[in-house]
Amino acid sequence: MREPIDRVLEPSSIAVVGASTDPSKRGHQAIETLQNGGYDGTIYPVNPSADEIRGLEVYASIADVPEPVDLALIVVPGPVVPAVLEECGEVDVGGAVVVAVGFGETDDEGEALEEEIVSIARENDVRLVGPNTSGLINVADGANLVGADGVPEGDLGLLCQSGNLAIALFTEAAGREGVGFSHYVGVGNEADLQFDEYLPYFERTDETDAVVCYVEGFSDGRAFLEQAHETTRETPIVVCKSGRSDVGKRSASSHTGSLAGDAAVADAVFRQAGVVSVDRSDELLATADALASQPPIDGENVAILADGGGHATLAADALADRGLSVPPLADETQRRLEDVLPDAASVRNPVDVAGGTDDDPSVFADCAAALFDDPNVDAVLLSGLFGGYGERFTDDLEPIERTAARDIADAAAATDTPLVVQSAYESADPDPHAILRENEVPVYESLDIAVACLSALSEYGTHLQVADEKSSFELDRASGDERGGIRSLSADASGRTFSEYDAKELLKEYGAPVTPYSLVESADAAERAAAEFDGPVAMKVVSPDLIHKTEADAVALDVADEAVGSTYETLLENARAYAPDAAIDGVLVSPMRTDGVEVIVGATRDEQFGPVVMFGLGGVFVEVLEDVTFRAAPLSERDARAMIDEIDAQAILDGARGDPPVDRDALVDVLRSVSRLVADNSDVSEVDLNPVLAGEDGAEILDASIVLEAAAEGGDDGRRREEPDAVADGGDGGVDE
Repeated sequence: MREPIDRVLEPSSIAVVGASTDPSKRGHQAIETLQNGGYDGTIYPVNPSADEIRGLEVYASIADVPEPVDLALIVVPGPVVPAVLEECGEVDVGGAVVVAVGFGETDDEGEALEEEIVSIARENDVRLVGPNTSGLINVADGANLVGADGVPEGDLGLLCQSGNLAIALFTEAAGREGVGFSHYVGVGNEADLQFDEYLPYFERTDETDAVVCYVEGFSDGRAFLEQAHETTRETPIVVCKSGRSDVGKRSASSHTGSLAGDAAVADAVFRQAGVVSVDRSDELLATADALASQPPIDGENVAILADGGGHATLAADALADRGLSVPPLADETQRRLEDVLPDAASVRNPVDVAGGTDDDPSVFADCAAALFDDPNVDAVLLSGLFGGYGERFTDDLEPIERTAARDIADAAAATDTPLVVQSAYESADPDPHAILRENEVPVYESLDIAVACLSALSEYGTHLQVADEKSSFELDRASGDERGGIRSLSADASGRTFSEYDAKELLKEYGAPVTPYSLVESADAAERAAAEFDGPVAMKVVSPDLIHKTEADAVALDVADEAVGSTYETLLENARAYAPDAAIDGVLVSPMRTDGVEVIVGATRDEQFGPVVMFGLGGVFVEVLEDVTFRAAPLSERDARAMIDEIDAQAILDGARGDPPVDRDALVDVLRSVSRLVADNSDVSEVDLNPVLAGEDGAEILDASIVLEAAAEGGDDGRRREEPDAVADGGDGGVDE
């Protein structure tokens, strides 16, 4: 028996529920499209008030259809959908495409209706596409339930949350020879079938070589990451996620009923899963085409072959902006180039032919072959006017360019070196470009788009090399209870922010390196605690009700032994004067720490992707520079190390002005400890460790805040979140511990 997703995407029979005799209605147009589009399966119109539509017998209900139905296209109003789905379940319909709007994307009533149809569908083993969907298309089979004309056939699977954007992509593909689609699915509200559930199908079907996704919001982003991590081992995925700005987020919410996640988080976790993320719609199709047609790049070194200095320089700049390298060419490569190019040519990298191809474009093939053979070159970018020499100079050059195109494509295929071509004549669609595309060499008019494709090929190739060392994104939701970690502390902390003391106690249970501390409740106890530490101490009032302890004068740094007792009394007086009703647990006494680099380690529970961990430059710099990066928990060692290597402040971590480099292994351990904590405990909403002091031989957590889920949503106790203090973070020239 076929898988349910196969019955949805490869239907051998389709029932149109809501079929109409009116040619202006969707229920009529759908049948017409199927008939005219070459669909060779069986079509069953369903309408209680008609006998015949376009030569087909009409059935009063889907229950009357005499044979099994793989897929139902339901084009009735939303309130009628539940009854139709009940009938679908009675006759073993595999799936249903629900076009109607007015569900979860609208209001509470619509959300309740959506929940009802999902419940009915699941009770009856009917998989739903939508609701609020434009439909789906199996291009090769002619199963077109959208009504879009002229969708070009190709090797891209398209999952899209916007029907209009899908039409735009169909139009773009139709204007570019060699680019097309195997399938299209308008995922709609993802009420049942979600983005991740389509991916295994595309991975195992020969018709699809890459998956294109336009996403406004995921119903289950974590499931998408888990599945994408597996799918991308064989099939590349490109995602364009909208809702990146505040205005965009509001638009996404009103359009799909989904909450758009933070762009920085989305980009980071996509990269972690091996998904290529683009933020421009004009990069989406081009990038997917390059990934489908070209082998992944095994490195970052690109050779530029250009027929003008302007293109060569712009290409080098664009590659550098994308983090790609333009390496020196091997001596042997340069000698081969000198043999075929004029003296004025540059044979370094970028290679500028300097007119050497004006009367003989076949020289391009000789140059490309030399670059493909260079051991320093991972990919080649051919940039300029190739393909347009016959139009620019003389018709006699056209056959020479056609031969050159074949030779270039053959040479690229023989070496498995990726090749991307940028040409100012791409829109003219000359024969040499057609030859390149027939041999799966992508050609683009925009230099920026061509470089974006090379960047995607490099990013994907890098991921494939280390995919086994990355997170699987799987969460063990029972482990928090089993280890007794947060549960042992949350009896009196449920629904609020942990005090710094409780936060550090929990962090210690997860093996995180916290600075030594003592919680004291008297001046005498403070003096005894300080005597246990060498040198001055830091003292902070411990209270979940003091958001900014510095503003309350409830923090004292660099306190000498003889001043500890009086400082204790002063801190309590200041705290009570600032917040008379604050619950005060005592004063935390810790040794001062000043040597090292302040970094921040945090975690949050993203609404779409679940627990994610943050790393960046800390102290007062975190909000000013925003030099931070993210990954989804749980982190592998490679994930954690990549986070550290990714921030811009590498010079500071490596030791600035004669300082020693930080202990990156120790920071990896801190990140993974926090990762385990937030992955284990679903009731932890936020973790904020700022600063963490990273030194030459280790790292210590100086300040810590942990927020439980109820507090993040406005818990009943009304207590506010405790945040790191400006002084404690290093303001006024000091570090708190």
